[in-house]
Amino acid sequence: MPKMSEAPRPQSYKLRRPGGEVDRNRVFNVPGVVLGVVVTTVAIFFLLRIAPERPAQIIEFTAALSPPRFIAGPEQNGGWLRWLSPLIGHMFLHANLPHILFNCLWLLAFGAPIARRLGADNAPRSFGAFFGASLFLSFYLLSGIAGALVFIGVHPNEYTFLVGASGGVSGLLGGLVRFAFNRTTLLGPEHAKFSPLLSRPVITWTIIVTLMNVAVVAFGGALAGGMNIAWEAHLGGYFFGLFTYPLFERLVRNSD
Repeated sequence: MPKMSEAPRPQSYKLRRPGGEVDRNRVFNVPGVVLGVVVTTVAIFFLLRIAPERPAQIIEFTAALSPPRFIAGPEQNGGWLRWLSPLIGHMFLHANLPHILFNCLWLLAFGAPIARRLGADNAPRSFGAFFGASLFLSFYLLSGIAGALVFIGVHPNEYTFLVGASGGVSGLLGGLVRFAFNRTTLLGPEHAKFSPLLSRPVITWTIIVTLMNVAVVAFGGALAGGMNIAWEAHLGGYFFGLFTYPLFERLVRNSD
């Protein structure tokens, strides 16, 4: 994860964001909406582990994404809700402890700067911050949905299940790439410009992300202890975030 370098600042200061001000003196400077997603994901994981086996299996089977089942349509799935819910539900299911730890760590790393830039700090205290938090959550979930749709497109007839937050996390990375390497962000988001899609940092990181997923295709099983890695969801989420993130930030700025 690349880190943004910042110019030296006084020990005590506040940095203006689209949704208000961020107190940088806090020990844990992670926006509440990001922590909320992480806590919810972790809670679901452990609740399913302590729940009776049969109910837990039913929940996991219903929420996991199966391409053929999704392609069958709402009538074959018992209605629109049960048909569409796995597009989001799969993001809150994880195969094992390393799987959820890996995704949650990257969710914190990529999600915090995105949420802060959208002005999502202190969401309960102002409408602007609440709006920013809602946009962050929408961006994260839509990235996961985009990853799931790409997975379905690559495996339309394969009876497999997609679980994990990787598509959403990859979307956060795609959004981060659009501004994290632009030096004007040192002045704050109100002065920042997005890195163009054909700029060197965007192209470089897109190549890196793509090659990493090519490596997953070649060596993923060995690296993941035999567990298949959904590279399709990674790339689908990443490119969704890369292309659409500026639209979400413009919504924040236009609401001011």
